[in-house]
Amino acid sequence: MWTIDRPTDGDLDRQKVEPIETLYEFDGPMIFRTKLGPVDLLCNKVSDKGGKHLYLACQTDEATVSALRGGLLSVYGAFDRASHWMLALDKDFRVASYWNCSRQDLPKRFFAKPGLGLFHWFGPVPDSLEQTHALLAIKFRGEALTEVGMPFGKLKGLLDQAFETARKVLIPPQLINSKSSTFDLQVAPLKFASLMIAVKEPVINMQAIRRNRTLDKYDREDFETAVRTRGADFAARLQDVHQKSQDNLLDEKYTEENFAFLDVLADILPDEESFVDSVEFNAASAHGLTTVVFQREEASAIKAKVQGADARRVAEHGAITGITVASKSLRMRSVRGKDVTCLFNAEDFQQLLAERSSIVNRPIEIRGLLTRRPRRDLLEVETYRLIERDERHP
Repeated sequence: MWTIDRPTDGDLDRQKVEPIETLYEFDGPMIFRTKLGPVDLLCNKVSDKGGKHLYLACQTDEATVSALRGGLLSVYGAFDRASHWMLALDKDFRVASYWNCSRQDLPKRFFAKPGLGLFHWFGPVPDSLEQTHALLAIKFRGEALTEVGMPFGKLKGLLDQAFETARKVLIPPQLINSKSSTFDLQVAPLKFASLMIAVKEPVINMQAIRRNRTLDKYDREDFETAVRTRGADFAARLQDVHQKSQDNLLDEKYTEENFAFLDVLADILPDEESFVDSVEFNAASAHGLTTVVFQREEASAIKAKVQGADARRVAEHGAITGITVASKSLRMRSVRGKDVTCLFNAEDFQQLLAERSSIVNRPIEIRGLLTRRPRRDLLEVETYRLIERDERHP
């Protein structure tokens, strides 16, 4: 562990450190950008000792500083590097001593807490540029998730959850029944010290899509736009759910209206017995980056709301995959990723049959009583609405 008593690596010929840009100050510059020779540095004051100002420094770049300045990257993230320098500066800001240090050499107290920006009014802030620039990023935190590794089984479970959630959230409605060979998602390299998964962009197989003649009128740009739109919708709804939760407004009416979305969200949230302490979401929205963090207690309450008793009244959304005349029912692939058998009364079913020639793969909204089942959920239909293929739906 580094201490000031460790032999130094030099004094850089007593070079003076000139802040190019001061990002945070309190009785002098605390966090600032500078250059020492050709190296672009970000510096953070960590202590005063023996008449010297001690700064933690690391190499930086314009993208990092811009994101830090704009509340799109935390102070922790800006200094999240494998190697650092400790600088001891005299009262004239000349280098008295410096030390080359690895991340493991340095006390944890020298680093800011994750998720905190330069100023408190920024609110929760991502800890990496991958999160900042992602279509959707999901970050799990917990004691078992460390920068040196994690149990393989836990890693697999979290990756599976993240894959299912990201796919349900971002897939265009027209492709809801497609496989990963048709619609997939490109992710950035995984980051440990927690587990962060950032979706960079969609991977769309137009050759496979062209095998479905009903999708001939759509091109790649249409699907890419749909993915971005769904990501922005997800960001807005995340904020709404989080605010309702904070204000204790997740009542039965709200849960019924937003059941499909809440059920998708609940699948990835931790419960009281989970090894995950919190889940952070970062998503690109119409107003910039949205960051929402659900702590375990709050997440458990949301899960309890949507995963409770059977035969509950819900608003369900999805695409029709088949129809059975004998049982007056249709099969739906829900946006929740579940197959659902929907039972109609005779009058409504006859009206539905009038659309039979164009009904398969048609988006639909159904309200009724839902019973969860292992293989296929059951929904007793009270009302329904067929949705035009280009109309947005949850």
